[in-house]
Amino acid sequence: MNQTDFLCMRFSFLLVLLSTYPAWSQSSDSTATADLPTKSNFRSSTMVELGYGYAYTRLPNMRAFFKSNQIKENYGLDNFVTVGFGYRRQRFKGSLYASYGIDQNSRTSGNTGQASLVARRQNFSGAVLFVGYDLANTRNQRVFLNAGVGGIRYEYNVFRTTNQAVPFQTILQNNTSGSIPSLFLTSSYWDVNIEVSQREKHRHALQWVSRFGYRRGFTADAWQSDAYQLIDAPSDRVSQFYAQFSLYISRNYMARQKR
Repeated sequence: MNQTDFLCMRFSFLLVLLSTYPAWSQSSDSTATADLPTKSNFRSSTMVELGYGYAYTRLPNMRAFFKSNQIKENYGLDNFVTVGFGYRRQRFKGSLYASYGIDQNSRTSGNTGQASLVARRQNFSGAVLFVGYDLANTRNQRVFLNAGVGGIRYEYNVFRTTNQAVPFQTILQNNTSGSIPSLFLTSSYWDVNIEVSQREKHRHALQWVSRFGYRRGFTADAWQSDAYQLIDAPSDRVSQFYAQFSLYISRNYMARQKR
């Protein structure tokens, strides 16, 4: 064997060693090692939530009354804020929420010089108690199906828009024809929604959550008034489609270690 063949043999042997070095450096269980961090597995959580939402509300009989009497309605999506508290244990969750409507339009748009009756949503408020089950959870999200029962109060007032000048000191003596100072409906309802939330990652976590749901009254309830005792008032079975987007703070707990 000449010197050239010997050098070629040594060079080939060196290349084989270099190519096999990465395999030496791997751990024995490298094939079982995940590239991503493992899914968090907190056993329970407590939550405090603040959110904002939109609701499409159906009140067909009262709206038919407005239409038949040429009463214009400031009608659109109901905006509301909500605050809630919840507790999760493994895949089950219980929660309580209170909602309060935001009145965005204090007066109807258009020519207020022309006298016309306007129905304005004065307020709506409600509270609901949910029980939920975690249908699916991934490394980053949880998906809950929530079902619950609650109550709602939905309010209107009816007033006439004019440019009439009224001294404040005599305002209590003015009786505008057609005005109704208060109309309200109180109803109990069932509620079902799908909730998508971020999965908790740390002992204390700040997370986003969104819900899409439907609620409907158990029965049709008669409209009432704070100012009058109404007779033969229309009845409505309130129903709402809603979307809600919230930010909540959770405190998360692992299972206690057995001694």
